[in-house]
Amino acid sequence: MRIVTLMENTAVSDEYVCSHGLSLYIETRGHKILFDMGQDGGFLKNAQKLGVDIGSVDAAILSHGHYDHGGGISAFLEANTQAPIHIQKKALGEFYAHDLDGSNRYIGLSPEWKENPRVIAHTGDYKLDAGIQIFAGVTGRECYSPANDRLFASMNGHHIPDLFMHEQNLLLKEGSRIILIAGCAHNGMVNILKKAETFAPSGIDYAIGGMHLMKAYSDSEKQKMFCTGMAKKLKEHSCQYYTCHCTGTESYEMLRREMGTQIHYLSAGSILEI
Repeated sequence: MRIVTLMENTAVSDEYVCSHGLSLYIETRGHKILFDMGQDGGFLKNAQKLGVDIGSVDAAILSHGHYDHGGGISAFLEANTQAPIHIQKKALGEFYAHDLDGSNRYIGLSPEWKENPRVIAHTGDYKLDAGIQIFAGVTGRECYSPANDRLFASMNGHHIPDLFMHEQNLLLKEGSRIILIAGCAHNGMVNILKKAETFAPSGIDYAIGGMHLMKAYSDSEKQKMFCTGMAKKLKEHSCQYYTCHCTGTESYEMLRREMGTQIHYLSAGSILEI
C-alpha cells in the first residue's frame, strides 16, 4: 500500500504547495482512493509533481463536511470524470466556527455540487468492497478535544454544538495489515480506534490522520497535560501513528515526547509505503 500526502498544513520542501487542509492519495492492490481534497485545487498541483494520476482514482471519500477537507471537491470532479465521492449525508449540513475573537465563520461545504450524481450520501457504516470498510457514528468522548467546543452546526436557524455525526473514517485491509485513516478525528482518535477494533478484533496496525489538538487550550500547560494523557491512551494500542493537519506541530511534539517512534508526522509531499 502506498499513501501519498497531497495536501497538508506543511510541506516537505518548498517544491510543494501547502495550506490548512488535508488530502491523501491511497493506492492499494485493487484500488486508487482519494481521501479528502483539501480546501481548494492545490492538491492537484502536488499530485502532478508526485506523479499521481488523479484521473485514475476509482473512489473518493470525504471524511466530514468542513471546507478544509472538501473545498477541493469541484476541482476533483473536473480532474476525474468517473469516480464517485462517498460522504455521510449529514456532511451536507451547515457548519460554523465560533472563533476566539467573537466572530462566527462558515466552515461548511459549497452547495454548488450537492446535486451532483457522483456524490453518494450514506448514513452510518458501509462497505465499498471486502477490503474497504467505512464507519461513522462514533459516540465515545474519551480524550475528546476541547477545540471541538468552538464548532457548531446550524439547525432551524440556530447554532448548536456539532456532534460530528457527519464524520466518517476509512478502514483498509491489505494482506494481514489493517490501516485506519481519519480526517480530523473530531470524535477523538481514542474513540475512533475503539470502534475500528470492532471491525478488526485483532487490532489496528496503522492509524493515520489529524487529531484536532491545535489550540485546544490557550494555556500551554493545560495543552501539554491533555496531550500527555492522550498519548498514554494511544500507547495502549500497538499501532503505528502517522498524524498531520489539525494535530498541529506543537501538539505533535508533545505527543512524540511521550510516544517516541510510535508516532510520526506527515507533510505534503511525503510518501508512506506499507
